[in-house]
Amino acid sequence: MLSELLGHVRALHRNTCLYLISNAIQAVSAGALAVLYTLYLASLGYNTSFIGLVLDVGIVGGGLGVIPASALVHRLGWRATLIWSDVIGALALAVQLVWPVTPVILITTVGVGASVALLLVVNTPLLTAYSPEAERTAVFGLSNALVFLGGVGGTLLGGELPAWFALPAVRDWPPLAALDAWLVVGAQARTYELALLATGVLALPSIIPVLLLTRARPPGAADLRGRTATGGRWDPRALLRRVWPRAAQWERVWAVARGTIGRFSATQVLVGVGAGLFGPYLNLYFVKQLHASTVLYGQLAAGLAVLLAVASLAIVPVARRIGTIRSAVVVQALSLPFLLALGFAPTLAIAAGAFLIRGPLMNAASPPLQTYLMGSVPHEQRVLASSVYTVSSQIATGVGAGLGGLLIAQLGYGFVFSSTAGLYAASIALLVVWFGHRGRVMAPSPPPSAAEPPQPLTAGPIR
Repeated sequence: MLSELLGHVRALHRNTCLYLISNAIQAVSAGALAVLYTLYLASLGYNTSFIGLVLDVGIVGGGLGVIPASALVHRLGWRATLIWSDVIGALALAVQLVWPVTPVILITTVGVGASVALLLVVNTPLLTAYSPEAERTAVFGLSNALVFLGGVGGTLLGGELPAWFALPAVRDWPPLAALDAWLVVGAQARTYELALLATGVLALPSIIPVLLLTRARPPGAADLRGRTATGGRWDPRALLRRVWPRAAQWERVWAVARGTIGRFSATQVLVGVGAGLFGPYLNLYFVKQLHASTVLYGQLAAGLAVLLAVASLAIVPVARRIGTIRSAVVVQALSLPFLLALGFAPTLAIAAGAFLIRGPLMNAASPPLQTYLMGSVPHEQRVLASSVYTVSSQIATGVGAGLGGLLIAQLGYGFVFSSTAGLYAASIALLVVWFGHRGRVMAPSPPPSAAEPPQPLTAGPIR
């Protein structure tokens, strides 16, 4: 497997390499943010119901923002879109840290969601444009693995930073002490704020690989502005005629809902709701419910990231051998007992072990499922397939996050984990019923015409 992986790496296009490097750097910051953000809100006195609302606003806002973001990518190009994504997200988070009151938190969270929407639209189209069809599962797996590995350092750092900023020598350091006028009152909240500011600084170098992206492209693929190798100019009216008339025709919508796109998206909606119910609250679960330290949770999250990276690479040969759907079903089904063990573990040690096993099994299904959808619909339907998948998955996760905060506050964590297991089991059953007979890896489809733009499809959040 190692020699095969090295072969894939050597064959990567320059733009793919630069983009993967940028993603890995951002993953360090995102890993720390994932550990710190909900703990920061809790330190301000907000309960899980409000935290769930914040997460809901960000995720649903990002999902709905995918549609206008697609037009923006065609207008500005991939490189400019990535830059604007960084700027919008950084400004929104900075404003939220300076004025952490309820209205500002909710409004700026929409900005964070918008920046994520821009990334969602760019991510897979760029990787798709610079990778052959037969290599796409490997490229998706490598991309996921690098992001997970980049998150290792971030999660470890996220667990250590609050304790480090709480040290008297660091807390009283003049440059940091000068920030006191801009920070909230309270020692614990202050340490979380400083830690979040540090994670923002970590993300700054990720802009360098983006600036180095070129418009070099393989024949027939779109360049960084969505224009094709034929030299044709971007025509917004042609884009509107290409996408929206199909979506506006109810008979086509009904046909899509009954076909592969609708059924596949329905299975992922169930997974998205389930992931939203418990995923955003795992750090609170470990720290508040199981009494783990933030350092320990950071170490667990880092270990999980390593295992996720390994799983993303290990699933590629498995999918080629037994099929995309079959491999996804097997690993997801194996994860369910560990999900229940995580939610009902009597000790921290058992919960930690279940946490480290469940995550890689469930998330290993992402690369083969991505490959299946891209290979099972005609080229002319890939824009529609990608849009439906992205929007439905994001909104479902947002809805789950909002419900999760309320359910945890009213019924506790056990009910949430049980509900997630039921939703995951239903999704697995539907995959078997609807797609089990087509579980083999799809044969590479013919290359797109020169006039066809790359199609967006996103990997989605950790499940």
